[in-house]
Parts: sequence; structure tokens; C-alpha cells
Amino acid sequence: MYTIGYDFGDTLIQLGDLQFAIRLFTEVNAYAPDPGKLVLVEDQDIAYLKADGLIWAGGQQTAKGSIEAKISRGADGRYIVEARGVHESERCKSVLLQVFGINVLKLNTDEGKVEELNPVRCIKAKHYPSNIKMPLAFIEDQLGQGWFALSKDHKLRDKGFASHYDPYLQCQVLDLSHEEDKRFQTNEIIMPAWHIGSYSEKNAVIKERCLDLEQNFGLVPFEQRKDTPEWLKDIKLVTIFHAEHWTGHVFNTFAEMEEKLKWVTGRIDGKEVLAFIPGWDGRYYYNYPEYEPSPFLGGKEGFKSFVETAHRLGVKVVPMLGANNANIEVMKKLGLEDAAAKDQWGLEKRCDWVDWDYDLSTENNCMLANMGHPGYLEHMIERSKYLVNEYGVDGIFLDISIFWTNDPNYSPYEGTVAWAKAMKEAFPHLLLFGENSYDALWGVFSIFHEMGRPAGHGHALYRYARQTYYLAAAAPGLGSGGIHEYAWNSNGLPWERDFPELVPTLSVVGDTMTTYEKATELIVKKAKGWKPIHPGIS
Repeated sequence: MYTIGYDFGDTLIQLGDLQFAIRLFTEVNAYAPDPGKLVLVEDQDIAYLKADGLIWAGGQQTAKGSIEAKISRGADGRYIVEARGVHESERCKSVLLQVFGINVLKLNTDEGKVEELNPVRCIKAKHYPSNIKMPLAFIEDQLGQGWFALSKDHKLRDKGFASHYDPYLQCQVLDLSHEEDKRFQTNEIIMPAWHIGSYSEKNAVIKERCLDLEQNFGLVPFEQRKDTPEWLKDIKLVTIFHAEHWTGHVFNTFAEMEEKLKWVTGRIDGKEVLAFIPGWDGRYYYNYPEYEPSPFLGGKEGFKSFVETAHRLGVKVVPMLGANNANIEVMKKLGLEDAAAKDQWGLEKRCDWVDWDYDLSTENNCMLANMGHPGYLEHMIERSKYLVNEYGVDGIFLDISIFWTNDPNYSPYEGTVAWAKAMKEAFPHLLLFGENSYDALWGVFSIFHEMGRPAGHGHALYRYARQTYYLAAAAPGLGSGGIHEYAWNSNGLPWERDFPELVPTLSVVGDTMTTYEKATELIVKKAKGWKPIHPGIS
């Protein structure tokens, strides 16, 4: 973690037992209030700061601009911090709020993800919605007291959580950042309120975020949702029929899937089974986003036959699409090479973390396309509708639906919402199935698979949606992960654990129901007795 190696010259604002400081960041530099042009009022229940000038380089330089901050106390004693920054000529990027007096020891940014101070007394930044699910952190201080920090932003914008040691004040600092949507950055930035306080009951704070989601993002608790097909409530088993690997290896043809589905429904009622099909469209990840049934699996007629057989057995079918993974050569053919998502500096985002063929080098042939790009969004809506109209699939799964970046042109989140709206308008009973999540997405999809554990503080996802085991959940026997990059359960990843809240899941590769028939039957037997459990915030 990089921290500034000199006294930055922050002005501290005192209220109650805590102190606060505000820093303003533009695309060019970092600034603090100019202490020579400052009005500071500190009262018992409220404090104000107004600086009509900025300093940088630790006070060695000045700039034209302003910083204002207001800190007040809520009825329960929490601190409510609001701020505004202006630079005369530079585009404002973000605001950092520093909190002194909590003396952070541990930072919990997600259920089960507790970060403790490292040897240099730092906790590296975690960002919402990039890699944490809620703009909410729980903090344990060095006396064992619990605190929370919750953003009250009513829009989806980047929030950062970290901690560092200040050698000048000789104390631990809680760092909270707000970054403006790149599309709307100007020379002024307004930081939505941060609420910071101690708590006696975590669930009350989590519920508060849930109510914010319902007010600002339109989320509705699961049992009240009108966009969720009724048949989802009957599902007790998700079967993952792995099809074609990136290298072209076929785990199951469509005809083989039919026979294996008959095997499954000979042991459990078909209306309780969902067939999830990754790699149905050819080499997994390689052909995205063409989305046509692979000829090596049986082609269009084979896929149509599989769906018809599934429906005769009472089974629902959901094929897998990439929300954003897109082969660059395919995108060029489609005229969509400019759909690549970009970071806030305009750098193209790639799917660059997988060595599919194990030549010890990652395959970098896929861009992370932006669902907000009008052309790509239109393509994804057209392909999704085609699958429903042509083959009668019952749902669509979007891979890496969690992906988000502060793109200067389009919002991936807004694109995903627009896709979902179009699909639901055309097919009200269609199931939308997502991979991993952040909280604003819990109202877009009705079911998720999450990597390793129930999602959100207090398993809050379950207030709005259901969850299955992850795509890489090992098949019975040797434990192949099929088409997924985590190929074997020897990775020791936490999806091996038994979560009773998750819909039971059976991964099916080539010999699952022959060589490992008994182990497979045990999974199906368990599924027959499964009942939905919603331990989330009620």
C-alpha cells in the first residue's frame, strides 16, 4: 500500500471523540484545505470547515479552489460527514475522508472477509462495487469496540475502504473514499454522506443499507418480487452440464446431456431440476459472443432436441452467456471492437487472468466488453431473445455479471439493468441468473452463483435472491471443475464447504454418472430433501 511520505498538511476537524480530515483529488494532483484561508467552527453537536483555497505538496504550493465539510451527530450518536470540493481549472476525481480516533485493528468489508493490520500497520484498499458487495464496512478497534462506516450514496459510484498509520500523529487512520462517475466529472465534486458510528447490533446497520437499496435502486424482497418466475421456488437441484472446454474437449454432447437428464429425473421430479449449460456454444470463452450451438455438441438440432427433452421431463434449461467476455476477433467481425470497457484513465480492460491451455501464459484474446455500449447491448439483447424464441430456453445466465469499471463512456451496471429490463418486457417469466454480485444487482437477477460463500454482510443477498453453488463446484469423483478455469477441487477453494442455504448443485462431466454413480446419487438424494433457507436480513 502506497502512502504519502511527508506531512500532507491536513486540517483536523474535532467533533466528540473523533477527528476528521478531507482531501480533494483531481486528475492532476491531491489537495488539502489552505489553513491560511480557513474558517473552522467546532461545536458540541456539529462542526463546519470552509476553506477558500487549497494547498498541495504539504503546503509548499497553493491552488485556487475550495473545500467545505459538515460533520453532525445522528440521534444514535453516529457521525454524519458531508463534503464538497472545487478546483478552479482541474476535473475533480475523488474525495478522501480520514477518520482519527478509532485506531483500526480489523476491517471487515464482506461476510467472512476480515482484513487485519499488516506488519507496516496498513490495510490495503477494498473497493465497492469492484471487489466488495456493499458500501459498508465493519471495523474493530484496538480496544475491541465495533464501528461501522456506511455510504449513503443513492447512485452506484466507487467507494474505497482502507487504513494506514500516520507517523506524524502516531495513530491509526480509517480511510474512506468517494470517486465521482467518470462520465460526469467536473471541477466540482460533492461527497455523499458517510455515516460512521459504533454499533450494538450489526444486523440493524445491514438492514439500513437494505432499506437504502429498496428506496434508491428499487430492490424488492424475494417473496414480493414480481419479476421472478414462480417455478424457481420449486427448484431443488441445479445440474451443471459442462459442455465444450476452451481447448475443444467435449465433456457432454447435447445427446449425452439428454440421457443424463433422464438419469437425474429418474431419481428426482423434473420440475425440481434446473439444467445450467456452460460451453454449449462451442469452445468456452473462445467463441463469445457469437452464441450459436456448437456443431461438435450436436448443433442447432441437437440443442433444440435437448431443450425439448428437458421440457418433457419437466426440467428448466438455462444456457450461459458472457455478460462482457468477448473474443476480440469476433467483435471485429461484428463491428463492435470499440465496445471494450475502459478504466477511468481510458485503458482497455481485458479478460487476462486465465491460462486456458496451460502453456504457462494467459490467453489475452478476450476484451471485457461494456454492456452499456449501445451496440453491444443491442447485440446481447438480440442473442438472448434468439435463444428464447428459437429454442425455448427458460432463462439466461450472464457470466461475470459483477464486472464494473468507472468507464468514461458507459456504465456496465446501467447496461446490465437495461438488458434485464428488455428481457423481462419481452419474456416476463424468464429467469435471469447472475455470476457473483454486488448489492445493487440483487434486484436485477433472481438467482446467483457466488464464489465460495453466501454473499454480503449478514448474507443480505438472501433478502432478495437465491444462490447455487459456483460453476467450479467439483464433479463427484476426481473432482473436475469441467470447463472452468479452476479445474480441480485440489485448489481447496471454499465452495467445497456445505452451505445449507444454497440450492444443491451437481456438476456433470463425462463419467459422472457411470464411474461415480453412487456419489452422484447421494447428491441427488440430498437435493430431494432440500428446503429453501433464507438466513439473510429480514
